[in-house]
Amino acid sequence: MMNLRKILAIGSLAAFSQLATAATPSPTAALFDLGSLDTMVALGLGDNVVAVPKQTLPDYLTQFNDARYTDVGGLKNPDLKTLTTLRPDLIVITGRQAGSKAELETISKVKQVNASGEDYWTSFSANVTSLAAEFKAQAAAERALAELNTNIASTKAAIKGAPTALFVTHNNGAFSLRNEPIATQLLGLASSTLPDHVKSQQRGTRSFTSLKASDIAQMKPTTLFIIDRSAAIGNTKEALDVEKLKADLAAQGGQSIKVAYLSPRLWYLSGNGLQSLNLQIKEIANAL
Repeated sequence: MMNLRKILAIGSLAAFSQLATAATPSPTAALFDLGSLDTMVALGLGDNVVAVPKQTLPDYLTQFNDARYTDVGGLKNPDLKTLTTLRPDLIVITGRQAGSKAELETISKVKQVNASGEDYWTSFSANVTSLAAEFKAQAAAERALAELNTNIASTKAAIKGAPTALFVTHNNGAFSLRNEPIATQLLGLASSTLPDHVKSQQRGTRSFTSLKASDIAQMKPTTLFIIDRSAAIGNTKEALDVEKLKADLAAQGGQSIKVAYLSPRLWYLSGNGLQSLNLQIKEIANAL
């Protein structure tokens, strides 16, 4: 009889444990980092997303414009009132929202992610695995990273010759040099050499290197890759006139330069995610 009572007690305890586990809701997340958002989708965690900044979604994430997801403001201006009402379990931010971090931490747990250009793959992988750990999806993250690494290796192997690349950000008619570790570190592309007269300028803690069309023509990259900030943030009247730029380059001896206009929001507002990195690698490879 004692053994039967023990068996029944153990069975009841196991059943209670299963019910408690089943009743435990999955963590919810509001994501201001669009790269983390696309990583969530790639890891099968899209159902955990409850809120996004809908004003700035790139084309490949338009499914989050759906009414089931709460709009929580812009990338630089989180809607604190809405977030306070929603109270997700996790809020994921980048440096763009750093000014609001203290206020966000009074609402929910905050995770800030950044991708370092010094060792991009290590930094990128750490972002993916640490985000996956929040939802106990480490195994899925390891598989996704392995697949991505294979894709990078095959893309790199398929690049013919020794092309040089120049990445610039365009903003209202002005160009600035952009260091792009996806091209240099992951795909092994050589960067064009800056002319001696081009110097960097310091603005606060950030360094900028302005370029003119004549500088670009002198550098003669195989491919000029353009990230159009004006178009990315919706300033369409200030967006780059690509044909005019091509004509300007040709007039100054840069007619052999191939101009690649990259997807503005993907490159300027998103990136550093499992889906976005795949898309960026594909855009680079297609432009070479």
